[in-house]
Order: sequence, then C-alpha cells, then structure tokens
Amino acid sequence: MSTTLTTLQDLIVEKYGVDRAELLPERPLSEFGLDSLSQVELLFSVEEAFDITISDDRAQVGNLAELTALVDELCSMAAVA
Repeated sequence: MSTTLTTLQDLIVEKYGVDRAELLPERPLSEFGLDSLSQVELLFSVEEAFDITISDDRAQVGNLAELTALVDELCSMAAVA
C-alpha cells in the first residue's frame, strides 16, 4: 500500500529525476535541486495527485516531512467535509 510519503517520493523521482535514496524526509527540498519555481510546480502536482488545494499561506514547506504532514492534514480535512 502506498503512503503519502512514498507517493510524494514517486512524484519527485518522476518529475525531477532525483535518486529515491536521496529523498530523506528531513532533508530540505532545495537539497534535491528544487528551486522555488520547481517547488511551486511540485505543489501543483501534489494538489492534482491528492485532489487537494494548498493555500498560499500553507505552501511554504521546507522538507518532505513537512509536505507529507500538510498533505495528510488536507486529505483528512477533505474527507470530513
């Protein structure tokens, strides 16, 4: 079964060609070669993959662990609504 983290890792591997072994949750996204524009593009891909909306005030995530937590939170909120 795929978890949020593995789905996010899959997106980054597919879209940016980052080696999966480097995708440690606590490493800053910038260390994966993702500049600010790439990070915005990633968030659009995440919104599409999870059918969620990430508001601008929540879009500042520093690492994969923070992004995973945000996606899990937004998905649980969407399930309740």
